[in-house]
Amino acid sequence: MNWKNIQFGEMEYDEKHILTFPEGLIGFEENRQFLIVHDEDSEPFRWLISLNDQELSFPLVELPKNQAELFGRIFPEENVTLFAVVSIKHEIDDSTINLKSPIVIDSNKRIGRQVVLDDDQLNVRTPLVSFSPVLAE
Repeated sequence: MNWKNIQFGEMEYDEKHILTFPEGLIGFEENRQFLIVHDEDSEPFRWLISLNDQELSFPLVELPKNQAELFGRIFPEENVTLFAVVSIKHEIDDSTINLKSPIVIDSNKRIGRQVVLDDDQLNVRTPLVSFSPVLAE
């Protein structure tokens, strides 16, 4: 299948790579089908690309595997991959990561959800430079 995205241009993908978000993402509930694009030039970031809107994409970072146990009641732990949305700014010191609302992907079912954690210590605008697991990879 082919899809045109404003950021990556013409893209080819297989239907088996589509991730379905039954509730969409917070603020983008009408967008329910996405692809995760791994662009080597953007490492350690990946991109969550909407198949419903060619102008919509989100930079992501994969969270460490030990975080997955927090979500065992949502998806079986062994199938879970956690991502956080990043707000990339021109100056890296101004970039932030949303740890309050991670994206949880069930790799086997190809289903995703964005969850809001009930933890006041987590912030939607955590400075990226303070989140060492992302920058260390």
